[in-house]
Amino acid sequence: MRILLVKPYLSPSTLTGGDYLELEPLELEYLAAGLPDHDVQLIDMRYEKDLESRINTFQPHIVASTAYSVHVYNTHRIMETAKRISKDIFTVVGGHHATLMPHDFQRGEIDAIVIGEGVYSFKDLVENLERGLSIGSVSGLCFRKGGDFVFTEPRNDIKKIDLFPFPDRNITRRYRNEYFYLWWRPAALIRSSIGCAYRCSFCPIWKAAGGKLKFRSPQLVADELATINEDFVLFCDDNAFFDSERMATLYRLLKERNIKKEYSFYSRPEAIIKYPDLVEKWAEIGLRFVFLGIEAVDTEKLIPLNKRMDSRTNDEAVRILKRNSIDPIVGFILFPESSKRDFDQIYDYMGELRVYYSEFSVLTPLPGSDLYWERKEELTTENYELFDNLHPVLPTRLEQRKFCKHLARLWIRAYSPFRAIRVKPVSEPPLSPWRITKTLMTALKNYNSIKNGYKPLRTQ
Repeated sequence: MRILLVKPYLSPSTLTGGDYLELEPLELEYLAAGLPDHDVQLIDMRYEKDLESRINTFQPHIVASTAYSVHVYNTHRIMETAKRISKDIFTVVGGHHATLMPHDFQRGEIDAIVIGEGVYSFKDLVENLERGLSIGSVSGLCFRKGGDFVFTEPRNDIKKIDLFPFPDRNITRRYRNEYFYLWWRPAALIRSSIGCAYRCSFCPIWKAAGGKLKFRSPQLVADELATINEDFVLFCDDNAFFDSERMATLYRLLKERNIKKEYSFYSRPEAIIKYPDLVEKWAEIGLRFVFLGIEAVDTEKLIPLNKRMDSRTNDEAVRILKRNSIDPIVGFILFPESSKRDFDQIYDYMGELRVYYSEFSVLTPLPGSDLYWERKEELTTENYELFDNLHPVLPTRLEQRKFCKHLARLWIRAYSPFRAIRVKPVSEPPLSPWRITKTLMTALKNYNSIKNGYKPLRTQ
């Protein structure tokens, strides 16, 4: 069968870090890898907009896409386009939002929704369609039967993570030079686990994984890294150092095989201070960035969110990373009750920590998370395109215009070139007149976008 996989585009009203990172659609590469006996193509609509021409040329039997919450409406449009060209095209949607909020895709232009990990459910769906068999026997689906959508038996393939095929990165060959992270270009993405052991109420990831956590074999991760052409690799695991024994084994395998890359991890501060020797070893083989979700200067604010942190732990984690020439990327949450003083306090704390790289997000009840169901009635908008962690979708203490202005000011102050002189990052970006000019123009564009983030909220 001919299958077209589609990476959705984002709407202009959605604020993202697209000027700082844009990564390969790993989820679709996994789907393609599960279909070696079929003719599979991919269109990444972040770079290629003419979906209609691709469908007319390729004439797929199936069009499939995955979606986060911010992609929901554009995914609808993608499927509407496919059905307008030919009602015989079978349309499929999957991903985090589809798993947790499948009712948002129970629409006429969509034939089936994949729930949870999709590699084997999608493979079985394709094979049943090819053979003319009922898809009702495929577990892990929600599909249109007559005028209604019905669910098949649930499926949990997380335990089979070591049986998953390696992602088919050939499917994105035409776009690979476009995928980047900061100044790392081209950059690749790898997954060495599924799920998360923690239960932060604002996060839907652990819920999409059914509350489970499963690690891939270190040998398989090393084998996959050996197949990746890019020099820069981001691990998308929620906490890379959670299983220290596994990461120590992976370190040893990469060193023995002389696999030379530069890496970026996500981690919790307590894991860094618990395993400083392991951090040192990974620094030796190329670990350059670690994202730390510190979230708040006043860690008491995190308790209602089921995330417990300690400021002394945060400080020590930053010191360990910097001692090993690893740049911490420190993540902070701005709360609806934040005042101007809270914005300034975060900026001052970054100075105390002596960290340059940072990320600021607005507390957002992401659809499907516990926080979403707890605070759904308080939401100031139901427009999923604004659930991007930069629009304040809950009522704010400050007037929304002022809240967005302070958020924009925090971003531009944090990434000021003058601040880079005072707080010198370990990994310095390549400097040239062209790059400095481009960086300043990007910063100004993002400042204006975030500052005006209140405007679409007023039209709701």
